[in-house]
Amino acid sequence: MTQLCVSLTEPTSAAIIDRMADLADLADLFEVRGDLVMDLDLLAILRSRTKPILFTCRSASEGGRWSDTETRRRMTLLEAVKRGFDYVDVEYRSDFMDVAVEKSGHGLVVSYHDLEGTPQDLEELYAAMVRRGADVVKLAVTPAGLADVARLLALAAKVANGGKRPLIALALGPQGILTRVLAGRFGAPFTYACAAPGAEAGSGQLPADVMARSYRVGQITPRTRVYGVVGSDVARSLSPAIHNAAFAARNVDAVYVPIQAASLEDFLLALPALELSGFSVTRPYKVEILPRLHEVEELAALCGSVNTVAVHDGMLRGSSSDGTGVLAPLRKRLDVKGRRVVVIGAGGAARSAALALKRRGANVSVLGRDPAKAATVGAAVGISHGPLASLAGVAWDVLVNATPVGSADAPAETPVPASLLRPGGVVFDMVYDPPETRLMREARSVGCTVIGGIEMLVAQAVPQFEAWTGVEAPAEAMEQAALAASRESRP
Repeated sequence: MTQLCVSLTEPTSAAIIDRMADLADLADLFEVRGDLVMDLDLLAILRSRTKPILFTCRSASEGGRWSDTETRRRMTLLEAVKRGFDYVDVEYRSDFMDVAVEKSGHGLVVSYHDLEGTPQDLEELYAAMVRRGADVVKLAVTPAGLADVARLLALAAKVANGGKRPLIALALGPQGILTRVLAGRFGAPFTYACAAPGAEAGSGQLPADVMARSYRVGQITPRTRVYGVVGSDVARSLSPAIHNAAFAARNVDAVYVPIQAASLEDFLLALPALELSGFSVTRPYKVEILPRLHEVEELAALCGSVNTVAVHDGMLRGSSSDGTGVLAPLRKRLDVKGRRVVVIGAGGAARSAALALKRRGANVSVLGRDPAKAATVGAAVGISHGPLASLAGVAWDVLVNATPVGSADAPAETPVPASLLRPGGVVFDMVYDPPETRLMREARSVGCTVIGGIEMLVAQAVPQFEAWTGVEAPAEAMEQAALAASRESRP
């Protein structure tokens, strides 16, 4: 079973000791970064340990603060060995062979951190690190894309099936989050987390409570099914919190991870190594992925957008739950049949919303900042269309924002000026980060009924969960998880 190692970045020995006490219920072991501690007192730290300790002094070339050749670093590592720290991490590229020899066989971690790229010879590098006497090999690399993540996971899988020493294989940055979460699939003895947001010891580290409670990393095994959300910017997605809460509530042996892909092709090339059982698709790949699927549900084919893919024996089967995500929240407020609905946007979410509303009997039109794209959506769905600038002349009962305008990257923006909002109307903003957008605030102030993106996100996740698992979704637990994750993500 993979254990959770919490990296401590506190600047004093007293703060290290306090943090170990605070996190004793979450951590299985702690990493103490000697290069970050100003008044390093190894004996005091060792006497106060609440869990096993991994000690290291990271060099500047591998992300630390001490010189690569500093004598003090060698002597500090030797002292940690002699005092009996459970694990001592020695960098492969250092010349500290005396430290490695002294600790080998008793908790020696030989590590390699590449802050600029991913070496081509990963397997040869692993073998060389084993020869250095490693009890545990740690490879942390910087991927140029998911293809590098796939190569790293392929090595991890090979080592798990017969390697001489256990391997901790980590990709740094947002693309590597899944390697941290999925360590248990490959027999890694532990994986790393930070003590709290903002206290990361490595790029892409997640807080210990998120790793332990949301991702349940200690329960992940080679039998655990893996799902994820694929998009160009999913680091702040609430979907992992929603689906992982659902898996926990229904005792499903599965985990859901963010998969950040610079391009759809990058993701598809990495897909075999990821061994997913299914995945969500978000901006900007909902339309682009259609021709790459083996089967597409009729509704998804009609709207030309997919947000849900199930994987069976290498076959990709696409569907869309975005329509449910729009209709379910609206159904609680009004019957859309015969209502005038304006959908703003021209992407996959706009297509799905427009088609679902049309099929429910609404009088739908789509308006876009790019009139040509709006015309494409209108033609695909069979509804009227026009430029967003024409909104002032369009009557509506329901206004749906299916664009990212007003999201966390530009929260001061809004797709619709307040002067065009109509008292008594329903304004539905698909943006969920922030949970209340400028559009929502201004709509509420003029007397509109307001629906936020979190409600839609949960509504579309329910049929996804059920399609993947065949189990009734715990909708209440999913909503609570979404709201909690949203609160925790706010500054």
